[in-house]
Amino acid sequence: MTTTPQPIHASPSTSIPERPLSAPPLPRARDIPKDFKSSLSAWWSTSSYKEARLAEERLLRRMAAFEPSSVPAQQVSKGWFGSSSSSKQATDNDLPETEIGQIKDPLPISSTGLVATLRNVFIPTPNPTLAPQHPADPRDLTPGSATSSSTDLSGASANTKEKKKHHHECKKGEEGKMVDFINTLEITKPQDKDSKEAVVVLHGYAAALGFFFRNWESISVSSSSTGRRTFFLDWLGMGLSSRPSPSLLNSPSNTPIPSRVSRAEHFFVSSLESWRESVGVEKMILVGHSLGGYLASAYSVRYPERVKGLILLSPAGIPHGPEYVKYPLSSELTSRDNVQTQTRSPPETPQELDDATDAAEAELNSGPQGEAKEWAKRREESFVRRNMMKFFTWGWERGMSPFSILRSVGPFGPLWVGKYSSRRFAAQSEEDVRDLHSYIYGTSIMKGSGEYCISHILAPGAYARIPILDRINRLKVPVTFMYGDNDWMDVKGGEDSLKLLEESGNTQSSCHVIPKAGHHLYLDNPDYTNKLIDKAIKAIPKELS
Repeated sequence: MTTTPQPIHASPSTSIPERPLSAPPLPRARDIPKDFKSSLSAWWSTSSYKEARLAEERLLRRMAAFEPSSVPAQQVSKGWFGSSSSSKQATDNDLPETEIGQIKDPLPISSTGLVATLRNVFIPTPNPTLAPQHPADPRDLTPGSATSSSTDLSGASANTKEKKKHHHECKKGEEGKMVDFINTLEITKPQDKDSKEAVVVLHGYAAALGFFFRNWESISVSSSSTGRRTFFLDWLGMGLSSRPSPSLLNSPSNTPIPSRVSRAEHFFVSSLESWRESVGVEKMILVGHSLGGYLASAYSVRYPERVKGLILLSPAGIPHGPEYVKYPLSSELTSRDNVQTQTRSPPETPQELDDATDAAEAELNSGPQGEAKEWAKRREESFVRRNMMKFFTWGWERGMSPFSILRSVGPFGPLWVGKYSSRRFAAQSEEDVRDLHSYIYGTSIMKGSGEYCISHILAPGAYARIPILDRINRLKVPVTFMYGDNDWMDVKGGEDSLKLLEESGNTQSSCHVIPKAGHHLYLDNPDYTNKLIDKAIKAIPKELS
């Protein structure tokens, strides 16, 4: 049953606590560009990775637990068109080779005893040949297992399919193996640092762990009250995690849909499993927003023994779309003729492109109080604007990332991101919006990697090619759905999931609507969202020490 809670008044602003005397002050984030000249100045002086790290630290300093790193003396210099945060232009190759030295004798959060640490957790590079042929295939049917076939649906050998070397930012591990890393924020009490259970928070598309700055402390306190560790991650290939070659998740457009989806999902699901092993956690409560909710659900189906509960914040990819097609599992295919039914050409009908454009504009141009209303007005938008969005959608279907467009427009980029940040996060304080803008732009213009998953996992219109609704009944753990009351994600996906879960015997799940919130409900109404997350975490008993 869907519940709409009574309103809770969120605090008006997130203030930055005073830092210890030993902490050097950070330069103030640039003002959001309002015209081309200021956008050009911001574009010229941005140093990509280093600038993004600086933007992340501005958000992290909102926690009393976070002891910042030393800021280089050359952090502020003069560029051709204004101030620069670095004396040189950094490249995407300026990636850390060791754990990040952001924490020095970290301080507890007030009286809770929690300690915040930020580090890179190194993991093996995902191997796409180990992806199942269908996202919902049992694990014992995946390539490399004793019962699996060595030939995929396209007839290529799983052992010889990936001969090409993938070039990406990484670190050499033991015995020369190439490994990537996950940018990881942990907020845990020292006495719980060896706990085998954890709450793990996963961001959505076009986001990163810093988006949860209004939730870090609350979720960590809730998790700590149950004796668990708490983690906030950047997905592999996103945020400030390493950026492997997108060829690890990409598939040709004529690849059977199940294989195409599975390969993209495997990139994230396998890296999350490798991360879990690296940090020594056995059981997790996964909190996922948007695409992070979709991937958390996919992981839970794939590794049910590792998940204690799911908390899905406006999850993407749950319901069936208007062009829904059910694809049989690999074990249900009896002939190569079946493969033809699993390959669908990119949709190009006017209705499909209209639906896709609606979804894109609802996210890009609406504030928390108007997403649902704006959706209904999209048909009335200008001819030029609508056709521009249709072009973006057409490119999305063919593997073009929104960020590849952003990187290609050069000095217009900061201006475009500024318009998005100002509209979408208008309910936040001026300082929060400015810092979020710097963070979003810095992480968005880095080398493309995980972002290219979008056209493989989601069809135009933001509907999943293989919806979670087709797999949700396998879950035997509590599942909590949350949507904003002005969310462009349809709450019906959560309601339909509850019915299927109940039919399968899972009566531990619920669906909630957050008042005065849109798709980013954890930012739009953090107090209420935090309260519901707290309740969901505490309702799941801890089993392991």
